[in-house]
Amino acid sequence: MGAYRDNEENPFDQWYAPDEKGNTRITIPENLGDGGIYTKNFVGHPARPAPVRGVVQGTELSQYDFTPQQYQALIKLTATLSRVFPKLTCDYPKDANGKLLLEKMPHHDLENYHGVLGHFHIQTNKTDPGPAFQWDYVIDHAQRLLNGGMSKEANKTSRGHMRLNPEITSER
Repeated sequence: MGAYRDNEENPFDQWYAPDEKGNTRITIPENLGDGGIYTKNFVGHPARPAPVRGVVQGTELSQYDFTPQQYQALIKLTATLSRVFPKLTCDYPKDANGKLLLEKMPHHDLENYHGVLGHFHIQTNKTDPGPAFQWDYVIDHAQRLLNGGMSKEANKTSRGHMRLNPEITSER
């Protein structure tokens, strides 16, 4: 749906409503028909029930979170791309404190970066995927897929590296 400034008109009331249990659900405005949903009877719920606030490109924004289904698809896609393209590291841009970089990367850093990027890391006039996007969740789970279900740290332990060698793995 995107992220919006506080003083900016947003479509949240048209797209999100409480369901019978009080959870937030995605509602497609009537003028859009079925919205192209291919899964019969699918009802989407954002991973977090209320809009998430955060700063991207120095601007305070609000946004509803992605759905668990979107996160699962992104985790699988991220792990697959990292495996298929070995130069693509399964990580995101970080500042000097190891926190997610929430602005455009400097040109020199961008030229030398080989990880996953948001649109806002490329250009100053973009804020997607927005403040609600759970970078740690996606990257941590994609790394687990790449590391046979283990965290990146556990994969570095004494037996973690053996799992990748089929000859050694068969002895367990």
